[in-house]
Amino acid sequence: MTVKMKSWITGLTLAALSLAPSAGAQQKLKAAVADDIFADHPSMDKNATVMPAADAKPVAPVFSERPIGDASVARLTGGGWILTGTQLRSGARHGVELWTSADGKAWKGLGPAKISGAGIVPGDVSERYLAPSVTVAGDKLYLAFSDKTGCARIATGSAAQPGAGFAASPCLVEDASDVALFVDKDGTGYLLWGGGTIAKLHPGFAKLAEAPRFLKPDQALFAKHPPVGKDWPVRTRVGMRGAAMVRDGDRYILAASEVTGRMRTATEDLFVAEAPTPYGPFTMRALAVPHAGRGSLVMLDDERLAAVYNPKCDDGFAMFCEQVGLVPLERAPDGRLRQAASVITEDSAVAARKALITSETMRDPSVTLGGDGFYYLVGTLDGYGYHKPDGGVKLWRSADLKKWDEVGFVWKWEGMGYDFGKNIAELWAPEIMWSARDKTYYLAFSVMEKGVGGKTWLYRSTTGKADGPYENVTKSFFVKGIDGFPFEDDDGLYFLWGGGSIGKLNGARSGFEGPVHTLVDADGDHVGYEGNGLIKANGVYFLTGAEWHGPLRTHGTYDMMYGTSKSLFGPYTQRRMGAPHGGHGTAFRDKQGRYWYTMFGNDPTAPWRMQFGLVPIDIGDAASIGIPRSDSVRD
Repeated sequence: MTVKMKSWITGLTLAALSLAPSAGAQQKLKAAVADDIFADHPSMDKNATVMPAADAKPVAPVFSERPIGDASVARLTGGGWILTGTQLRSGARHGVELWTSADGKAWKGLGPAKISGAGIVPGDVSERYLAPSVTVAGDKLYLAFSDKTGCARIATGSAAQPGAGFAASPCLVEDASDVALFVDKDGTGYLLWGGGTIAKLHPGFAKLAEAPRFLKPDQALFAKHPPVGKDWPVRTRVGMRGAAMVRDGDRYILAASEVTGRMRTATEDLFVAEAPTPYGPFTMRALAVPHAGRGSLVMLDDERLAAVYNPKCDDGFAMFCEQVGLVPLERAPDGRLRQAASVITEDSAVAARKALITSETMRDPSVTLGGDGFYYLVGTLDGYGYHKPDGGVKLWRSADLKKWDEVGFVWKWEGMGYDFGKNIAELWAPEIMWSARDKTYYLAFSVMEKGVGGKTWLYRSTTGKADGPYENVTKSFFVKGIDGFPFEDDDGLYFLWGGGSIGKLNGARSGFEGPVHTLVDADGDHVGYEGNGLIKANGVYFLTGAEWHGPLRTHGTYDMMYGTSKSLFGPYTQRRMGAPHGGHGTAFRDKQGRYWYTMFGNDPTAPWRMQFGLVPIDIGDAASIGIPRSDSVRD
């Protein structure tokens, strides 16, 4: 039986599962695109790991009696729960400590389990067991652990009397870590350790019944090469540590965790793969629960599955650390397991926010506060950009940053002075800016020409109104490269593009006055490889840009980075994270003096994908851009 899409409540007060979005809600792809890396881009809803519902709630601890890591949870046969894990800092740290709960709220500590066996001295404080796991099968309660010599062992006790004694097996495997036990429905036991090594056990679980083997995705799934520019999917493993297995109907689910560098911090995420047998062939690995910590799954009954959420404190975006929660899982439309829509697992203001325009897709959003007191918005439309001669640059207007009214197209492939021939030309990254000096609006946009590359144009409103009409400031494209950004400083107008190129515009705004500079950080690196923008606050320049972290275009994050300088041309401070999932956007100041960053969602763990939204930011301190904590999902 598979995991069902229905609401449920357990003794651990888990949130209800929510239905995945219908196929009709998925973003469409045009038959031909300027870059085939978009053929299976992470910004598509079908690739989402996170799809929070409107009423989604943060995952909450169900166990906080003491700091614990590598948590393992099991359901007792007669009802109630049992939990163990690596004991951290305070209190006793030897043996395998157990806690039980009848309702998932109040926990009773049983102390270190009474384990006996060859080489084990009961009560010996030198017996430091890391990452023990607990398994219930019938009337038996099993503890799997690696002893102080590094030997994997299984201790057998009574599920009805978890506080009674356990008899430990001899050494099953030497030099093992993250030991777990999986017992199939027919009573066959399998020992797992590390990131995915498995071996069947003899009845009684006192020795291995076969040579160990390592579980990994079916290599036949990698016969088709991914497009150039897209990261190679991981083919050699499901995860790096904490391998665990459960059975869901006729499918075997292998879970393991890995730190990938997503969000530019130590996010340890839970990955899963599935197979018709304990040995495979396994699917490609899928990111199931961000920030979950060491991999562990628990079947609540024959139909309901949850992941243990037990992050380390190294993860700056986890909801909590060294406590234990449970995250309900659901099936995506393609059958892939992921966290349920009812729960939020990331602690950031970004994770809790919602898209503001959902009527159509949008990427690379740009907002400016106009001279008339209204806010104006443009962005990349029609999925991954209109193809010439379709569409153009469309404008929205708002008085309060909440309600946005569509004004319509303000530019449609006119006055470009350039012949694309029969090449596919895709319209990207329009940017709008009100110039108080010139008392008019500027519109920059890029066109990616397949097989040729990108070019950027600069247009100016001839009426001083945001809806134009707009005229080209020169006879053709303005610069080679993409992501143009007009910026007004005290001494004139500048144009920023590419990965940090900048030049001062001449009086006619038709070219550059003086040399073109390249903006870099203190290490000589770009602040963002694309989507650069500038804002000035209290005499300090903030240079923003987009960067991928972790597995690019698979399970990575598309984040907004920034650096600061008291000089426009820098050098800028070493680049830092500004807004997770923010990527290519625009920072701006509103009428009340608050700062915002535009966001569209470009990765599978963003709270939405390819729609316009706003993220509040703190800006003005020469040292940092930050997300206001008052907007955290904790509050």
